[in-house]
Amino acid sequence: MKSSYVELYQKGKARISQEEICTDDLQDNEAIIQTDFSMISAGTELSRVFEIKKGFSYPVRPGYCSVGTVIKKGAGLKDLEINDRVFFNAPHSSLVRWKHTNSTQGPQIYKLDRDINPKHATIINLALVAISGVNSSEVKLSDNVAVFGMGNIGILTALMYQKSGANVIAVDPIENRCQLAQKMGIKNVICQQADKQVEEIMKFTADRGVEIAVDVTGISEAIITAINCTRQYGQVILLGSPRASYKTDITPVFNRIHMKNLKVIGAFNQLAPVNPVEGSFNSVVKNYQVVCNLIKNGDIDVEKIISHIISPEDIETAYHGLMYDKENYNCVILDWQKCQSF
Repeated sequence: MKSSYVELYQKGKARISQEEICTDDLQDNEAIIQTDFSMISAGTELSRVFEIKKGFSYPVRPGYCSVGTVIKKGAGLKDLEINDRVFFNAPHSSLVRWKHTNSTQGPQIYKLDRDINPKHATIINLALVAISGVNSSEVKLSDNVAVFGMGNIGILTALMYQKSGANVIAVDPIENRCQLAQKMGIKNVICQQADKQVEEIMKFTADRGVEIAVDVTGISEAIITAINCTRQYGQVILLGSPRASYKTDITPVFNRIHMKNLKVIGAFNQLAPVNPVEGSFNSVVKNYQVVCNLIKNGDIDVEKIISHIISPEDIETAYHGLMYDKENYNCVILDWQKCQSF
């Protein structure tokens, strides 16, 4: 069967290419899935589109947030049936031969409740990243928590901390993102450039600083700001992946961590076990169900986050919008049902 897929072929350039997918002789854990929708994960994908991340080469097949329908499956996928709707972490493609493994960083397929809008379900993987930002902390009721970066993952992280009973302070210099955070129900929002953010957070916390600061941006300067606004014995959670080079005198930063007894914690989400393990309260399966319930119950109003639903052939324009027009581009979904005529 023919499949169309997104391919990054040089810096700033993306196109739709085609390939033949063999649907015969499926392994027990494999399935053929017709994609309905996929979401752009801006942080990860833009780092490849614009060569922010080092150590890779083109061509690249981006994406890991897809929803589709099972049209054929291996005998080992006993929880799935033909025509089931599923969430899976394949690159942007109209049709895939994908598998389910028990490796957190490997291919995965999960059955999706039919009550969940498939467009909304594309956000699940981003929400799984966000939940790691909460589970990695020691958040307590009424803690002041500053979340830096109100992109999709930042908004989801702030909502989850707020649901945990924290006093959340959402921080971003881009007005459109701050307005969206407020529309999503985040109560305290600071829209300031980096050099004003610590001052505003100190005003909010009566000069004490926050118990927990979460950086979602992966920008080194923002991480330093997060450290500088955290109170004694506080936690700094690194949820975003640092990628771009940054030169500074790091000694004052280390000194503050040392003198304030701060804990700086990495929150990379792809280290949790896939299945529940005795003695651990964290697993992909558990977190997947939590996220699905949040979407299904309306605790995460995904419709408000979506800024664009596009035909896959328009993805290059979307990438440039997400990179250079952040006031208008926030969350972009590819509608693969428009791709059947390619």
